[in-house]
Amino acid sequence: MIKDLVASLDYSLCAEIALGLFVATFVVIFYGALRLSSDASERFASIPLSDQVEDPRDE
Repeated sequence: MIKDLVASLDYSLCAEIALGLFVATFVVIFYGALRLSSDASERFASIPLSDQVEDPRDE
C-alpha cells in the first residue's frame, strides 16, 4: 500500500523547487555581500586572524 503510494508520487517538481530556493538564497547572500561597507568587510576578513571573539556587525 505505502509502496504503491510512494511509487505514484511525482518528485520532479521538488527538484525545481530546490533549484529555485538555491538560486534565491544565492542572490540574497550575494546582494548582502555587495552591500557591506569596506570597514565591515575588513572586520569580517580579520576574524580568522584574531583570537578574540567578537561580532563584526556590532559597533
